[in-house]
Amino acid sequence: MTPPLRDQVAAAIQDGLVRASKELGWPGVDGVPIEVERPANPEHGDYASNVALKLAKQARKPPREIAKAIRERVRIAPPIAAVEDLNGFVNVRLDERWLAAQVDEIVRAGPDFGRSKALAGKRMQVEFISANPTGPLTVANARGGPLGDVLSSVLEFAGATVEREYYVEDTGTQFDTFGRSIAIRYRQLHGEQIEIPADAYPAEYVKDIAAEIQARDGDKWMKLALEEQAKSFAALGVEWVLREAKRVTAMLGIRYDTWFSQAEMMRSGYFDKTLAELRKLGKVYDKDGAVWFEASEAVDDKEGWVVVRSNGEPGYLGKDIAYHVQSLRDRRFDKKIDIWGSNTHYHLIQMRAAMQALGLLEKFEVVLYQYVRFLHEGVLKRMGRRTGQFLLLEEVIEAVGKDATRYFFLQSSADRQLDFDLELAVQQSNENPVYYVQYAHARIASILRTAAERGMNADGAETALLTAKGELDLIRLVLRFPELVDDVRQHYGVHQLTTYALELAGAFHGFYRDHRVVDEADVARSKARLRLVQAVQVALRQTLGLLGVSAPDRM
Repeated sequence: MTPPLRDQVAAAIQDGLVRASKELGWPGVDGVPIEVERPANPEHGDYASNVALKLAKQARKPPREIAKAIRERVRIAPPIAAVEDLNGFVNVRLDERWLAAQVDEIVRAGPDFGRSKALAGKRMQVEFISANPTGPLTVANARGGPLGDVLSSVLEFAGATVEREYYVEDTGTQFDTFGRSIAIRYRQLHGEQIEIPADAYPAEYVKDIAAEIQARDGDKWMKLALEEQAKSFAALGVEWVLREAKRVTAMLGIRYDTWFSQAEMMRSGYFDKTLAELRKLGKVYDKDGAVWFEASEAVDDKEGWVVVRSNGEPGYLGKDIAYHVQSLRDRRFDKKIDIWGSNTHYHLIQMRAAMQALGLLEKFEVVLYQYVRFLHEGVLKRMGRRTGQFLLLEEVIEAVGKDATRYFFLQSSADRQLDFDLELAVQQSNENPVYYVQYAHARIASILRTAAERGMNADGAETALLTAKGELDLIRLVLRFPELVDDVRQHYGVHQLTTYALELAGAFHGFYRDHRVVDEADVARSKARLRLVQAVQVALRQTLGLLGVSAPDRM
């Protein structure tokens, strides 16, 4: 597949640098990576590299002299039309005839446009949402759903085999409390006078689970003591919660490949195996009846971190270490990427220390996201289903729809707090960004239908006729898509896809306003512009596809 345009430009500059270093005797600079970016001022060209500034000390030459030497040795051939040195930068201008010709290549590529094999042969796991299975999915960590799902899609788009995983944390104190809460509600349904303790789950859904058990089994469980009931009901409660989680994530367009049980992992003996390895490495020690992991130098905790409590129960950290080791070793993933809420920052420090001790740090990545503030919750109140205890993810999806929910969750960088404007999300207007982007795709479909009704299509289009600034700028923007996907592959910033979709939609709407596409008085130009709008449609469809948002042909 053709590499992104940015990479082609970087390769040409790299070649110029290698030739300059050999001819002028610059010491050891030919292996320096070339980074290119778009100049803030379009008059300075299409791409620019600061490699000359970076090499000045090593080459012992002024940046302007280095840039000039590289510029003189970059081969001028499509896609490059000209190279300049400007204030120590190497600036590149693209061949406009070559640019116009790319429209055919984009349309021809269709669903393969932007796809790559950069991660071919890699097995990667993306684990996301993974809320404690003690209740229905709320909006507290819902942002992780679209983040993890879209990142998985991008990694697959780049050639990786990706497994989407939901880690079911079905052991521990909260799990036991959940089972006890259900048992108390079950006993109340059978007329027993028993109070809900302060540490129990008081929400209505616990009553629903208890009622479901009663409807199915009657008083079958009443002969058991409360704690025995609690053990059985915890597992039944998790079944209910996971059934709901599967239903709601499906509403959001998410399908998991694996629902991985912590309890099964613990029963397998993998925790003990991992603990034994940490002992052998000298990373854990015994104190006060507990087992402690040696703290990282990055924190002030002198005593370390508990991995097994003094009562013999494995702690949260210990279980998580074992889970990650099993994923990366026994399950043979080349990379494990976790999507976690920002409140897990300290746990991340602990996990990095553990992964480093076990030689797995390079295979372990975490994306931390800030939480969401929902504006104008009156949209949800009008639905009349709120419990008053928490906001369900299902309620948001029902209020604004799958497409808007996903798009709005993805609008800003994960490390920034997100304001989700519910009133805006339900609007069918150009103020609503997802509507605006989808309308651009539908408008192109309408243009193509109108052309067909007039007996016109893009077959045999002369793309060389695309010479106007508005036409060429639109092509440049479409050609940014493969670069964007490659950036997301490397840095996981999936929000860039929504930013790009909005920019491309805006550029197209502006182009359509200023340029007549279907003109029976100029069939040749119409054909060329029809091919151009087809290329824009490809880029929009690819972007929306990765976002998991529909690309309608009619609105």
